[in-house]
Amino acid sequence: MVHGTPELVEASTRDGVHSVYNLREITAPTLRGIPLLLFSRLIRSSLGSLILSKLKKNNDIDCIVRLAEGDLKEWMPLYYPLPEVHDEARYNKQLELSKRFQLDEFAASHTNARSNGGDFRYNTAQDYVDKYKSGELTPYQVALAVIKATKDSNSNKVKSLNAIVQMKEDDILQQAKESSERYKNNRTLGPLDGVPVAVKDEVDIKGYQTTFGTKFIGNLRGDAKEDGTLVIKLRQAGAMLVGKANMHECGIGTTGYNWHFGPSRNPHNLNHFTGGSSSGSAAAVAAGLVPLALGFDGGGSIRIPAGLCGVVGLKPTFKRCDMNSPIGHSCGHPGPMACSVKDAAIGYAVLAGPNEKANERSKHVGIPIPPVHLQSYSDSVKGLKIGVFEEFFNDAHPEIVDACLKAVKHLESLGAKVVMITIPHMEQVKVAHAVTVSSELTAGYRKYFKKFFNSFTPETRVSFTLGESFDSSTFLAAQKVRRYATSTLEEVFTKVDVIVSPTTSCTAPEMPEGVEKYGESNLSQTVNLMRFIYHGNLCGIPGVAVPVGYTSSNKELPISLLIQARHWEEDTIMKVARCVESNVSQKKPAMYYDVLELAKGEPRE
Repeated sequence: MVHGTPELVEASTRDGVHSVYNLREITAPTLRGIPLLLFSRLIRSSLGSLILSKLKKNNDIDCIVRLAEGDLKEWMPLYYPLPEVHDEARYNKQLELSKRFQLDEFAASHTNARSNGGDFRYNTAQDYVDKYKSGELTPYQVALAVIKATKDSNSNKVKSLNAIVQMKEDDILQQAKESSERYKNNRTLGPLDGVPVAVKDEVDIKGYQTTFGTKFIGNLRGDAKEDGTLVIKLRQAGAMLVGKANMHECGIGTTGYNWHFGPSRNPHNLNHFTGGSSSGSAAAVAAGLVPLALGFDGGGSIRIPAGLCGVVGLKPTFKRCDMNSPIGHSCGHPGPMACSVKDAAIGYAVLAGPNEKANERSKHVGIPIPPVHLQSYSDSVKGLKIGVFEEFFNDAHPEIVDACLKAVKHLESLGAKVVMITIPHMEQVKVAHAVTVSSELTAGYRKYFKKFFNSFTPETRVSFTLGESFDSSTFLAAQKVRRYATSTLEEVFTKVDVIVSPTTSCTAPEMPEGVEKYGESNLSQTVNLMRFIYHGNLCGIPGVAVPVGYTSSNKELPISLLIQARHWEEDTIMKVARCVESNVSQKKPAMYYDVLELAKGEPRE
């Protein structure tokens, strides 16, 4: 049960709904504190195999094996979630569209969708650039303001935001001086020149440790000797990197809890989680510290925290934004998290820009990566077909369903058409994703896990132990289900342009008392946060989480809509997200920093 919001969970476990599309709740105890610590040790003892066997039996992990050996007996496994056949005509169309796409022109010509009523809106990347170009502010002033705001956000020992966990002031100020000089000489690098950007702490920034949310991996690896591919692209666009964003340890949880750096807190209510695992990235954007951050999504880790924090989170097509991560080989998707759809689109275009290494790596699966473009971003949604799996869509708290339906009705008012769809074997897809992503994460961290088991949090120990317990036949069955699920979606997308659903079935969970000390293992809560997520990672399709409202209670927690499309159709989902955003009134978070206003009081250099 989600702590603090039991009514949201009770509404999302209606037997009548689950029976329609066959998605069960995970059966496991909710553990925290000393019981969780003891359980993490017990599961590694001589009794561990019995406990794991019982846990997997209760949750019918073998459902994917039965499907693989039955209806999917003749199906081959699919290890990389990309289209199996290269569509030459579709590729050539995207190639032509990309030739007409200029990112600088896009950034300058497309306005951000303003909130529909209300006085609050976030400072966007273009707001920063406009201030610099007009001479009203310099990047150096903004750098000073960001540094002070970040320190202030982390100053409360009881309820610190904990969004940015590594920050090198001298480096930030040096970047700011260089950007200020570029503006002075009218030689800016790109649409993010001088714009503050945070980077999730599993991506290398030269001179910073990459900790993966742990206290020891960063020390073992030392400071990064060079920037990761995506950081290089951000720098080439002029971004001012302000440090490393907090994350759920090893990216293996959905709350954003971190034992070592402290849990990232939701800027809308500091007593609530951000969601994870890109928790710090979401919190930094929602609190106004940065308009754009880099996240990583292996099982909702961009879309869940974006949805719970009321910002935009884009998970692009698999391999569209490549970082060649050794962690989460076939489920991981890096992407932008931003204060607006336009900023997410700019971040996406920067991160998905030309990358010869990525194209080389894509050749072994026979699918070339189409060049990035956003040509249809400003197009009308008239005639667009929106797929709604009604029973699935409705499996969330009624207030979430109502807000998402309101967004769909708005799209209908703009000329879009709703098409009812059905997606079969949801339970098997859920299990296939769980088996795949946990196996890959466990394998990726194995060299640390084997030697430094007790240095991980109890929650992570339990997750890794479960991940290494899956045998080869179960993993193989999961890949057969992946092929089936991908084929099913390809068929669905012949009938609709996008699929929409709530992003999560509940709002941001409240932090239970004492969670900071040991964390918690709450698989039922994880399912509620991931209910609409699985296909995106298992099948590699793009998806974007966009805010659609807030709960009516005094907590006013954000509600989010998830929009997904076929591979390589990021411009389509961003077009839809833009239209949804234009009909939503933003609310100022409880913890918010107006960096552009704060910068006015800082010296120009």
